[in-house]
Amino acid sequence: MNHVPNERLDVYVVGTNCYGELGLGDLTKKAEMKRPVLNSKLDAETTGIVHLAVGGVHSAALTHENQILTWGVNDEGALGRDTKEKEVPSDEGNESGDEITLNLSEATPTPVDASHFPENTIFCQLAASDSATFTLTTDGMVYGWGTFRGSNGGIGFSPKSKKEQHTPILIPVQDVVNIVAGAQHVLALTSSGTVFSWGCNEQNQLGRRRASRHRKSHDLLPEIVALPSGIRSIGVGLYHSFAIHKSGTVYAWGSNNFGQTAVTIGTGLNDSNVAYPTKVPILKTLGVIVSIFGGKDHSMALTETGKCLVWGRIENKALGVELKDIPSSDIIEDKQSRPRILKKPHFLTGIGDDNSPIDFATAGSDHSFVFTESGEAYSWGFNSQSQAGQLGIEEIERPMLVQSKHLEGKRLVAAAAGGQFSILLGVHEGLPRNRGRRRQRRLAQVHLDMP
Repeated sequence: MNHVPNERLDVYVVGTNCYGELGLGDLTKKAEMKRPVLNSKLDAETTGIVHLAVGGVHSAALTHENQILTWGVNDEGALGRDTKEKEVPSDEGNESGDEITLNLSEATPTPVDASHFPENTIFCQLAASDSATFTLTTDGMVYGWGTFRGSNGGIGFSPKSKKEQHTPILIPVQDVVNIVAGAQHVLALTSSGTVFSWGCNEQNQLGRRRASRHRKSHDLLPEIVALPSGIRSIGVGLYHSFAIHKSGTVYAWGSNNFGQTAVTIGTGLNDSNVAYPTKVPILKTLGVIVSIFGGKDHSMALTETGKCLVWGRIENKALGVELKDIPSSDIIEDKQSRPRILKKPHFLTGIGDDNSPIDFATAGSDHSFVFTESGEAYSWGFNSQSQAGQLGIEEIERPMLVQSKHLEGKRLVAAAAGGQFSILLGVHEGLPRNRGRRRQRRLAQVHLDMP
């Protein structure tokens, strides 16, 4: 049976709230939270969030009572429930002066109807893409709802379902122990070390074996990824994917126009993709990788010793590394001789030492977070809508300590980051702490999901 998280956590939210992405319901009508604030709609003692996933403009959370709560935009069925309600204009405008509206059915964390699942189903994990949500059960089954999109619009949820799946349905894959979701694709790791993928494949992010003339293949159905057996961990960026073999070898595939896969072939070329899972030899030389994931154009990895590696696009500041600290031989420049890509993974410096190593990391579209074992959170990258939780800075080049009055004296342990908002999780002091909680760095746990 898959492990069920049971430590109830405090939930802090920051960034844009134009469509109720922060799950604050009627607590505020502000279009943006500039500093992390405690979300009392997700109170640790009454609601008891134990796990959380963030998509493009929606979120899902698992409670200690085995409920799945969803909130945010439901235009394509990503919330898995009916949210029809008259939109209520807010009494505060956004920064441009435009009036915003809130649908409280979307903006308020609300349970998905349990009747859509078999009786006695126990959930243990969630994953969210830009427009869909997925949940894993203790017996290795996967359910999902929403839709997948391509460059020309919606492509549907499954070959048999309608274009948008507004209620949970069973996904045809079994014995799953981990699920992760990019912007428009999903990976599932089974107990035997096999990886399945489904969704949109426009950037080759599915990494599948080529179908023979005797076998039909459909992108919206789970199919085996072209990897050797014995995969122990998986990860995704928005449009690229990773897998870690039990031997320590890392495989990568998908979008690579900014070198985000760390595969050097085609790096820097427009629309460059790595068509099939390809070994990334350099990562094996930099330590034992226990988790790996990415944003849109950059990627990150955590080592067994609590160090964080970064690589990919330079100019959006998502790497947390100053240009002066990068050897010119590791940089790819554009036609105007401007530094564009860090092609070789570099260690993040200035955070995480032997006394307090980095214990957790995650990436949003163009911003990132790391958490130290002592409970401090640092962020950097694109922050135009306060998604990195820093005040008054649009682009943050080096990691900065995340601070607010709500976080004073708190021990933060994880985050889930979307494109323009983020959700942080911290230890709740009012309840006994589960000291046996499995940590990401030590046990190669998947990061809380984001595209």
